[in-house]
Amino acid sequence: MLGEVLDAFGTLHLRSFVDCTLGAAGHSAAIIEAHRELELYVGMDVDPAVHDEARARIERLLAEDSRGSSLEAYTHVRNFKYIKSVLGGVDENLLAVGVDGILMDLGMSSMQVDDSGRGFSVLSDGPLDMRMNPQASLTAEDILNSWPESEVGKILRDYGEESNWHFLQKQIVKARASVGLHSTSDLVNLVRRASGRSGGREGWIKTATRVFQALRIAVNDELQTLEDALYACFDCLSSGGRLVVISFHSLEDRIVKQTFLDMIEKPEGDDDKGEISSGPSLLATESEAETWSKNRVQGRQGIVLTKRPITPTKEEEKLNHRCRSAKLRVLQKI
Repeated sequence: MLGEVLDAFGTLHLRSFVDCTLGAAGHSAAIIEAHRELELYVGMDVDPAVHDEARARIERLLAEDSRGSSLEAYTHVRNFKYIKSVLGGVDENLLAVGVDGILMDLGMSSMQVDDSGRGFSVLSDGPLDMRMNPQASLTAEDILNSWPESEVGKILRDYGEESNWHFLQKQIVKARASVGLHSTSDLVNLVRRASGRSGGREGWIKTATRVFQALRIAVNDELQTLEDALYACFDCLSSGGRLVVISFHSLEDRIVKQTFLDMIEKPEGDDDKGEISSGPSLLATESEAETWSKNRVQGRQGIVLTKRPITPTKEEEKLNHRCRSAKLRVLQKI
């Protein structure tokens, strides 16, 4: 959703920008190239390998950039929930002033998915790892083989939204009582057997995808980390600054939607039905107002510019099937 991200920041005079999820640095590179006025760039990623690849790309881009040293660029191997300490380390006055743009792309990097040794892919054999941060201690194998049965079931039900969670829970406990579950293939084969003939190959793959999602969320404490990070990012925004978040499943999107409404302090009595105008525009002129932000939610502390999330176009889905579930939301601080 590169075009949509550029649109979300397009009308801003972007002097400072933070990419909380570097990935392959595609978004960062595009923002740096599109905003010639940019003076400060900060990139973050919890995965050291991903960070190093992204850092190299940013360095190559800056080496070819005519702005020379006028753009200060920093990258850090840190979880985005630590954005305040990262920015404070860059410039102790930065938190008081705030930054103009912050991006969070919650999707996994292709480098992570395609590396079978990370254990994220349903279709590749590898260890049951699933750690975003390789230095963290908890793995998916730990959860499957040693966590209480009720906790395993709760993860499948709440984080995977899996309707067959109870039967899968029983099968996991049965498997770990014998040889255990030690590879992604072990887990996929268990799901395939548990799914039987229902839905064919597509059926068990969808179930396995939900199971993998549930474990990944639990291993990385993703939902609580996301909520904490959203509040931290909002605190780091300048007046008129924007926070753009791309989520990839309903649990994330619900947290982003509700947290945005909480952060802007939407007045009591305003529900989420019907059209809600933003009131006075924070944009330079009404003619610059983005077409996707016509219906907004006004609050005391900010404006949710995407009352309904932006989703990929059919053309983009054809080019990149991994983006088909993406939802982009934008918040602007007053």
